[in-house]
Amino acid sequence: MYSHDVIVIGGGAGGLTVASGCAQLGLKTALVEREHMGGDCLHFGCVPSKTLLHIAGEFAAARRVSAYTRTEVRLPPVDISAINTRVAEVIGAIAFHDSPERFRSLGAEVFLGEGRFIGSHEVEVDGAVLSAKRIVIATGSRAAVPSIPGLEEAGYLTNRDMFSLPELPGSVAIMGAGPIGVELGQALRRLGAEVTIIDMAPRVLPRDDAETAAVVTGRLEREGVTVVTGATVEHVTREGRARVLQLNTSNGRQSITADELLVAAGREANTDRLHLDRAGLEAGRGGFIAVNDKLQSVVPHISVIGDANGTYPFTHVAGAEGALIVRRVALRAGGRMNYRNVPWVSYTDPELAHVGYSEASAQQAGINVRAVRQSFASVDRAHTEDAEEGLMKVVLDKKDRVIGVQIAAPGAGELLAPALFAVRHGWKFGRFRDAFTPYPTMNEVYGKAVSNELSRKLFNPTVRRILRGLFRYRGSGPDAGEAAG
Repeated sequence: MYSHDVIVIGGGAGGLTVASGCAQLGLKTALVEREHMGGDCLHFGCVPSKTLLHIAGEFAAARRVSAYTRTEVRLPPVDISAINTRVAEVIGAIAFHDSPERFRSLGAEVFLGEGRFIGSHEVEVDGAVLSAKRIVIATGSRAAVPSIPGLEEAGYLTNRDMFSLPELPGSVAIMGAGPIGVELGQALRRLGAEVTIIDMAPRVLPRDDAETAAVVTGRLEREGVTVVTGATVEHVTREGRARVLQLNTSNGRQSITADELLVAAGREANTDRLHLDRAGLEAGRGGFIAVNDKLQSVVPHISVIGDANGTYPFTHVAGAEGALIVRRVALRAGGRMNYRNVPWVSYTDPELAHVGYSEASAQQAGINVRAVRQSFASVDRAHTEDAEEGLMKVVLDKKDRVIGVQIAAPGAGELLAPALFAVRHGWKFGRFRDAFTPYPTMNEVYGKAVSNELSRKLFNPTVRRILRGLFRYRGSGPDAGEAAG
């Protein structure tokens, strides 16, 4: 009856996971991709942005060397073409894993072209009609461009343009203080551009914990990034090669002039060209298609995963959703998505990592919590790395179980591993001390946090009085010395 067992529309992280798993398990699988296998993450997002951030970090480190030399260190000008070449090399090194050739070798049929619905079980690709019992939409997202007078006429950049710039702009205004805007803003600043980040939210990285986000904001400002929050862009004009932004802020109206304007103010789904109505589907605001916890749309045999469903715009979430589809479709094993403990990382310097509840989100959910704060100033390795400004927050419920962790520190994404297990398995806070870590490492922050909490409960006059009475200890303890002093 059908040409295939499953059709996957979209060759990004989620779609590739489904196509790979289903094809290797024996399903006749059609994979449809209209542009680049690997999706935005490989070509315009995660991979190139982290490469750019690494290169920008090298420039920042070179400048810091000046403090340890007897002569001024003057860096040569940035060669943006060399940076673009390096970005392309990294993409190329990873691309084969996502290539049509590899997926054909796994047993999938790959169709490179625009896929459109012509029925709830049928998809047309460049004149070819495919049909399947199950269809998966995994078409990803793109930068959402706000409707601001003059913006289109003035011209702007999105993340898709940032890794092929012909030259480094002298100045850049960035609309959006989320992860994309902040990461690219810090990178451009470290490469030498003047950067202004603008957002209508009251602070940078508004989805993250306020205290740990403040650590990142402080670093941005010390590096010379101008941050304008609580501001809306009312109008954009072009004056010669420059863009002029008229802002309405809490301090009144002001204007910002920059050579380039980067729009990083959210995302919208790539669903507008799918002819959803022919399949009985309808997209909501931003083009996103609502799904249940089984990832089914209102048409049950059509699933929507990754950015297209608007739940969490992260590559690792798309991969997890894809794995669930393989389980449900190929293995008929059931299963549902649980987003309660989704981790994420903003790859700024310092990085900002998050899993589980923040203090604010727990309170909004009506959960009675307390937060343990641990500064990296007590971690010896942080001093050697000039990273003592870092902060970790551990959110605990009334039974002292870990329900959330946020870390602002270099390599915070790598430091998050113990927290992932703690939140997922409901560890008590004290379990962070079960394993002792090598010295000196940044991971000591977990043990320090527990030790500091225990010391307040254990090393106090009441405990000492009890122990003296039980065991006839003769030491006075610090309280007596302090009293005598």
